[in-house]
Amino acid sequence: MRAAGGAQALTPASVRLHGVAVVRGGRCVLDVSALEVAPGECLGVVGVNGAGKTTLLRLCAGLLRPTSGAVWVGDTNLAAAGSWRLTRLRAAIGYVPQATEYNGHLPLTVEEVVAMGRAGRAGLLRRLGPADREAVRAWSERLGLGPLAARTFPTLSGGEQQKVLLARAMAQEPGLLLLDEPGANLDLDWKARLVALLEEVVGATGVTVVMVSHETGLLPACCTRVALMRAGRILRLGPPGDVLTADALAETYGCPVEVAAVHGRRYAVAARPEGS
Repeated sequence: MRAAGGAQALTPASVRLHGVAVVRGGRCVLDVSALEVAPGECLGVVGVNGAGKTTLLRLCAGLLRPTSGAVWVGDTNLAAAGSWRLTRLRAAIGYVPQATEYNGHLPLTVEEVVAMGRAGRAGLLRRLGPADREAVRAWSERLGLGPLAARTFPTLSGGEQQKVLLARAMAQEPGLLLLDEPGANLDLDWKARLVALLEEVVGATGVTVVMVSHETGLLPACCTRVALMRAGRILRLGPPGDVLTADALAETYGCPVEVAAVHGRRYAVAARPEGS
């Protein structure tokens, strides 16, 4: 992707997990023996609450270290990297958490939050230049945030906050984009725009994407594989047409599921038992 200020252009990053386990309070919350995401690939991650999806993303973002095993982004083992190396690497990783994870109590404006994505690229000792400011403006406008630029983050709705965090990540021009429920709190129109935007960005830049979503219909058409997760483990992994089936999703969610294909995407709904 084109980098600002003459910096070296970022290239799509690979992701590899090997023998990874995360243990909290004596309980294993994530157990992934092997997972690889190729440079430029878009991987969807679907599963119930508490399946370990957010933990997986935080590992890939370098925000959490595994109890055991190795997590590689490109040629860097995140579990063994020092703080300086991790800081440099995070500048190439766009992480979009759920809005509830972000410290929204800070009185920062929309423009300032989006600009934080460029600050990571520029470094703490360099002021944002014209190219940085243009990236902030362009992505804010792209996500309909222009009129909200001077509003503070805590005053926004949940959907507006989600768009601000996505704009921050995209202004960063990452080589790896990690999305945790990016469609949460968005209305129908913006959910459709989100899918179209992701398809356009992936097609134009080749950025590597790992996207968590409860809604299978939000996985973009460029998503080449889907991982189904339950109880910290990957139950199924493969092409959407092979994985997003009624039987596989019923196993994942623990209830009957019906699946319908619409415009190249697969939508899943819980099927009510007869007589209920």
